Amino acid sequence: MNMNNNENPDITIIEETEDSPKIILDKEKYLLKLSGPSFPEDAYETYQPVMRWLSSIADEIVQLTCEFEFTILSSASNKLLFEILLKLEEMYQNGKDIAIFWYHDDFDEDMQEEGESFSQSIHVPFKFIAK
Repeated sequence: MNMNNNENPDITIIEETEDSPKIILDKEKYLLKLSGPSFPEDAYETYQPVMRWLSSIADEIVQLTCEFEFTILSSASNKLLFEILLKLEEMYQNGKDIAIFWYHDDFDEDMQEEGESFSQSIHVPFKFIAK
């Protein structure tokens, strides 16, 4: 996992690899962004920083924008992403303003359907954006 050497402690960027998404955890902009491929050998290790970050900010934030832009999502990544979404749902139910943007290529019906499936399971507003 390649974490940046960012001088700002409120922003963590984990660069995209061949099989893992770019992860941006930005407490200043209240932004969680996951983008790229997601079929890492150890999905738990890949997504653990996201879960830790969400737990650490859950009480202090008022709003959070979440942007998901995957090119591929393995079943193990799907399971961990669902856990992240459950945490976001918990935050939403506790009065936090959570917005989820699910980006997908216009022609990628599979990725659109993944997002739609998540949106039907999680009670947080989803916005779908085809690019």
